[in-house]
Amino acid sequence: MAPINPKIAERINTWNEWRQYIDEISQKPTGSLNAYREKTKNIVNKSQQLNSNIPAFFDKPQVRARIAVLIIKTQSLSTYINVDIIPDKRVISLIKEITHETTAIQNQMDELVRKSEIPKESGEEEMLRALDTVRMANPDMIPQQSSIPQRPNPAAVMAGRNRT
Repeated sequence: MAPINPKIAERINTWNEWRQYIDEISQKPTGSLNAYREKTKNIVNKSQQLNSNIPAFFDKPQVRARIAVLIIKTQSLSTYINVDIIPDKRVISLIKEITHETTAIQNQMDELVRKSEIPKESGEEEMLRALDTVRMANPDMIPQQSSIPQRPNPAAVMAGRNRT
């Protein structure tokens, strides 16, 4: 797995769940099948805990989506390792996928850091604020149900025309 960029490390130094997850996947289990099953159970628990206490800077849909994929992969690994006849090729494939997803989370965090370092052009901040209609919405300006003009019923309009 690729080492973490120092700028990312600085931003995630208080994210204990990430550190515990990385420590857990870094350690190799002993040779027994029960040790592998216990290790898998621990990895699933650590991956599920990643959703809590994500640093605010990284608490974005992109990172949450990658964590969700990682959780699914670890749960799949747990399923396969706990069956009577273990599909070894599938387990090995899932281990590679989990490593890939962990790296993908780190790459996503790196991308967020790089994007944040791009300087804004003059006036860009004001333009983005003006485009953010959700934040600019004023709930007091929403028309009340009684003040919304009612559309005439098309059937009633047509019935009125037929009388003449």
